[in-house]
Amino acid sequence: MYGDEIDALVSVFCQRVFDSIPRVDQRRWAEVYLRGLLFLEGRKTVRKMAENVLCLPVNQSLQQFINQSPWDWVPIRATVARRRAMSSPSRAWLVSRATIPKRGSHSVGVVQQFVPEAGRRLNCQLGVALSLADDSTDVPVNWRLLLSGKWAHDENAREKVYLPDDVTGRPEWAEILSMVDETTRWGIPAAPLVADIADPREAVALASALTERGIDFVLKTDNSLRTLAPDPLLAEADPLPRKGRPRLGDRRRRLAANERGAPGEPRAQAVSFVSAQVHLPTPTGERSGTVVRLVLQRTTDRYSGGTWITSLAQRPLDEVMRLAGLTQRGKGTLHQLRSGFGLNDFEGRSFRGWHHHMTMVSVAWAFSQELLSADPAMDAPTPALL
Repeated sequence: MYGDEIDALVSVFCQRVFDSIPRVDQRRWAEVYLRGLLFLEGRKTVRKMAENVLCLPVNQSLQQFINQSPWDWVPIRATVARRRAMSSPSRAWLVSRATIPKRGSHSVGVVQQFVPEAGRRLNCQLGVALSLADDSTDVPVNWRLLLSGKWAHDENAREKVYLPDDVTGRPEWAEILSMVDETTRWGIPAAPLVADIADPREAVALASALTERGIDFVLKTDNSLRTLAPDPLLAEADPLPRKGRPRLGDRRRRLAANERGAPGEPRAQAVSFVSAQVHLPTPTGERSGTVVRLVLQRTTDRYSGGTWITSLAQRPLDEVMRLAGLTQRGKGTLHQLRSGFGLNDFEGRSFRGWHHHMTMVSVAWAFSQELLSADPAMDAPTPALL
C-alpha cells in the first residue's frame, strides 16, 4: 500500500470518525492533529504538526482546537469502539494504567504519587484506559484521569484547568466502573474485564460492582487476599512449613540460580495455578455474599506467585490465566502509544485538552490497526507511511 492510498484512507477514516464534531473547521483541525500523531517522527508537538502537516504557522489555532474547543470526545470514542467491535469481537475488556511524567505541577491531575508499575513516587498524571482486546491486539476506546490531592478539593487549582464540578477525585475502581458503564451504554457487547488492581480493597469493590452488573472479570491483586483461601489450598500453593522456608538471602541465591540455569542456557521456572471458591470480604472484614474464584500461582521457589480473583468459575484454569496474561500485552500497547503515537506529548494543562488528546491518540492507534488488518503484509505503522 503506497503513500497516496494511505493518504486517501486517512481522509475517509476522518470523515466517518469525526462526523460528530459539529463545525467543518474543527473537523479539519481534527484531521491535521490525527495526521501529526500518525506520521510525525519524534515528539509530536502542536508546532511540529502545524509546520509539517500544513506547512503553515497555525499552531495557535491547532492548540485552540485541542485545548479549548468544546467538541465532545465521547461520541468519537463510541464510534471507535463500535467500529472495533464490528470488525473483531472482543475477547476481553482490558484495563491499563498510563503513567505520564510531568516536570511542573500545573497540568491537570499532576501530583507526586506512588506508581506501582514504577515501584516509586513520580511527578505525573495517571490515566486509565479501557481497551477492546481480541486475539491479537487491543484498542483503547475509553479513558479516565485519576485525580487526587489539590485536584480533588482545591477550587482555585480546579478552576485554572477547567475541571467540571461533577468530576471529583474518585478511587481507581470507581473510574474503571464508570468506563465500563459508559462503554456498555454505547452498545458494545460485554467481555470479561481484565485488570491489575494493586489495592486489594479496590479489587474487592470492583469485583462486587461487576458481579452486580453481571459482567465477568479477572483481576490480579495484592497477595494479602491469599488469607481468603482455605487451608488446603494454601498448603497446596505454598507447601513448605514456615521453619523450612529459606531466608531472604537463600531465596535470592535460589532465584539467581534459576535465572542462570545450565551453562549457556537460562533455566525456566515451572509455573502452575491452584484455585478455590471463596466469599469476598465486606469493607468491615465480614464475609459477603459475593462468591469468586481465588487463583494462586505456584512457581518452583513457591514465593513469587501472584493472586487473582475471577468470576469465571466454570472456565478451565489455563484459559482464565491466558486472559489474565493480556495485561502484559496492554502494557506493550501503551509503550507503542508512547513511542510512536504521542501518548505523553500533550502540552496543555486543561482537563478538556487532556481528554481531547487521549481521544486522538486512540483514534490514531485504531486507524493503524484497521490499516494492518486490511493489509496484514504491512509492517507495524511507522511515520514513514507517508
